[in-house]
Amino acid sequence: MLGIDLGAYSVKFCLTRKKGESFELAFLGEKLLAPQALSGGEIKDKSILSDNLRQFWQRNHLPREVVVSFYHPRMVVQNISLPEMPDNELENTLQWEVSSILTGENNFQIGWQTLDKNDSQQQVLFAASPSLVVEDYLDVFHRARLKVEAFEPQALSLVRGFLSLYPELVSSSFSLVDLGFTKGGIVYFSAGKLVFSRYFNWGLNKVWSYLEEKFKLLPTDIVELFDRSTQGGDIPYQIQEAISETSRDLITELRRSLSFLQTEFGSGSVKNFFLSGGGARIAFLRQILVENLPVSIEEISPLIVRKEELPAEVYLSALGVSLWS
Repeated sequence: MLGIDLGAYSVKFCLTRKKGESFELAFLGEKLLAPQALSGGEIKDKSILSDNLRQFWQRNHLPREVVVSFYHPRMVVQNISLPEMPDNELENTLQWEVSSILTGENNFQIGWQTLDKNDSQQQVLFAASPSLVVEDYLDVFHRARLKVEAFEPQALSLVRGFLSLYPELVSSSFSLVDLGFTKGGIVYFSAGKLVFSRYFNWGLNKVWSYLEEKFKLLPTDIVELFDRSTQGGDIPYQIQEAISETSRDLITELRRSLSFLQTEFGSGSVKNFFLSGGGARIAFLRQILVENLPVSIEEISPLIVRKEELPAEVYLSALGVSLWS
């Protein structure tokens, strides 16, 4: 299946094929989008976005049946405990639950999965998005002549992609911190279930803005600094200063999340701690987090595609949604 991960400023693609009980990677790629096409999960211009996608397909001869992983600021992903009930009653209950969270929205799309049943109670993982958001994305892909088999919240595809690389952790616990361009997030997985997910307002765009304002750098100069900061060796002093100054909010958000996890799930919940997203590739940001958080951060092995090593941290969601079934 061809999986698509819609990011803040680019689209990542992963094509996987079944190989026995496992899979093989057939294609990994990324398409940078025009700035006016998509921003922080919000579609700015449908025509430009659909044209970007169509041109990429024409050049790479990719399958037109796709599954899409996406994030939107108004998306909700939660785990909830409810009494056992028929599916129609469960849907009504979740509709009421979502309406209390997505205030001001009259119509939304809901998907759910029952994770566990015990003593007449059930643990339900549900995701909801405003219907207009889903319809806008469907329209874009229709214009690009692509058939969408399913939409999936990024939190779910992120976990599935990670577990495809570390199946030994499916019965254990781990945390994934996603450091994207416009947002940050943390998901906690334990004993076969995604039990906690949370997004917060921190992304690499804050580092970008600091470099623009403090050092008066052009976008091309900033891209070069980001590239140098992911290649090992000396970290540019501008990146060091920008991350040092802007990472305080990130550290505060992560401390808050880790404190909640320890209170709810015990001290073992801060073990097996991994980073994903573009920020995971910046060694200095990783160093800042290690110095300020009570965790040790483990490395994720690179993906191998046609003997080329590619950063798994960046492609986890695309990989995960390509394994959707």
